[in-house]
This record gives sequence, C-alpha cells and structure tokens, in this order.
Amino acid sequence: MEKNEYEELQEQNPAEIQQKDMQEIAKSEEKEQKSSNGRFLLWTLAGIYLLYTGYSLCKGFITGAEGTGMGFMLAGIVFAVIGVGLLFLSIKNMLSEEKLKKAKIAKNAAMEAAAGGELKKETASGQHKSMSIAERANLVKELEGEEEDGENEEE
Repeated sequence: MEKNEYEELQEQNPAEIQQKDMQEIAKSEEKEQKSSNGRFLLWTLAGIYLLYTGYSLCKGFITGAEGTGMGFMLAGIVFAVIGVGLLFLSIKNMLSEEKLKKAKIAKNAAMEAAAGGELKKETASGQHKSMSIAERANLVKELEGEEEDGENEEE
C-alpha cells in the first residue's frame, strides 16, 4: 500500500527533512541561474547588434552612399543609444545578480552554522531511525525553551 506524504514525513527525522529542503532549494537556484545567464547573454547580443546597425546606418550617411538620407543618420543614432542602454543594463543586472547570489550563499552558510551543531551530528552518524510522537514533542519543547532563553538574553 502507498504511504501518503504525512506518514512519510513522520518517519523521517528533522535532519533528513532539512537536507531534502536544501537540495530542492539548490536545484531551483540552479535553474534560476541558467535562465538569468541566458537573459543576460540575449540582452548583450541585442545591444551589440543595435550598436552595429546604428554604426552601419551612420557610416552609410557619412560616406554618402546611394539612397541614404538624414533619416538614416537619425535612426543610426537612435539604434546606437538603445544598444548602449541594453549593454549597460545587462552588465548592471549581471553584477547585481552576482551580489545577490553571494549574499544568499553567505546567508545559507550562516544558517547551516547556526543550526548545524545538532543536525550535522545526526546526519554524520548516519542514523535513520524514525522518531516517535513523544520524542518529537520533547524536541519541540526543547527548541521552544531555547528560543525563550534567547529572547530573555537579548532583553
């Protein structure tokens, strides 16, 4: 018979649950990073193309090519300005994305260090025992007691 998610969660210890959550977060961040890289590349290529097109239009007007008028020069300038804008925004967004990524990594490392004492001991020992309801209740009481102690120390 199949087990539902609630029964499966009851059989897992908190370290396993946290490990699965961290793996899911890492997978979603990897997918997000791939789409961000593609977007930055696309914006950069579009900016370069518009710069090239603007340059070609302006060059044609300046050299006096057949069939070019003042409109080509103005269109070339507009294309060049938009191309520079796209390049600027692409580079700016890429740098800010890197800063956010580094901040997330630092935050995750801090969270693991703060909660890692108990949880890493359990995962390192390779224990795969399921906790009874009484053990879970005691664990919750201990955690609540630690939170209250932390709040009292801050005051």
